[in-house]
Amino acid sequence: MSGKGYDRVVLGYDGSTMAKPALEFALAEAELRGAELVIVYAWTEPDYGFGLSESVIGEFEATGNALLAEAAEVAAKTHSGVKVTTALESGNAASRIIEHAEKADLVVVGARGHGGFQALMLGSVSDQLVHHCPVPVVIVRS
Repeated sequence: MSGKGYDRVVLGYDGSTMAKPALEFALAEAELRGAELVIVYAWTEPDYGFGLSESVIGEFEATGNALLAEAAEVAAKTHSGVKVTTALESGNAASRIIEHAEKADLVVVGARGHGGFQALMLGSVSDQLVHHCPVPVVIVRS
């Protein structure tokens, strides 16, 4: 890249059907830019009024790690020239993605899978990113 930015693309990834096209877009964009791709999976502890056991937290983390490994495997098979790093985060997804965006040039997320009137609305993560992210945000629709 030209050296003007961080040479980094951040992808908010949750493993959903809508995340797959976002992964492909982010990989292609990182390849075009000669940039690193940082894949972020964030999970939020449900508010039950009490803390979760370590085994339940371990399950959340295992799920996140499995999804990140799956995305990294796709990247290695389809865009082997792109350096990929992953980040498993606990907390609000938009906040964690924005933290990673502080040293990035672009953020990519998938769109919610609604049609009709609901398609006009953004998901809560997308909405927060569009309003608070310090870099451009791409919301990929299938």
